[in-house]
Amino acid sequence: MPFPPHVEAFVQAAIRLPHRRLRQIDRGWDRLQTDRRVVSEVVQGNAEIRAQLRPLRDYITIAARMAEATGVSDTGSNSMLVEEVVEAILPAARAVLMRDILENSPTPARSAAYLALTDPFRDLLQGRE
Repeated sequence: MPFPPHVEAFVQAAIRLPHRRLRQIDRGWDRLQTDRRVVSEVVQGNAEIRAQLRPLRDYITIAARMAEATGVSDTGSNSMLVEEVVEAILPAARAVLMRDILENSPTPARSAAYLALTDPFRDLLQGRE
C-alpha cells in the first residue's frame, strides 16, 4: 500500500537519524502513554484507519533494513537493531499518517496527542505539514 508522500518522507528522514537520538526518543514513549492511548482509541474505532495503519510497521521495517544494508543508518557497537528503530519511530509515524484526523478533530485530546507524539521529530516535520 502506498503511503501519502508526507508519511514516506517522514519515515525516510526518521530512519536516518542518529541512533543515539532514536534511543532517547524511544525511552520517552512511556511518558506519552495517555497520548498513545488517544491515538489507539481512534484507530480501534475506525476500520478504515486500521487498514491504513496495518502495513505501516512493515513499511518502516523495510525502510530501516534498506538503510542498514546500504549504510545510510548508524553502524557500529552503539547501533540499534532494526526492530528497535521501528519501535522508536512507529508512534510518531502513526500520528503523521493520521495527521488530518487528529489535528482537525473537535476533541482537544486528539490534536494534543498529535503534537505530543510528533514533537520528538518536529525538526523533520517542519515545512512538510
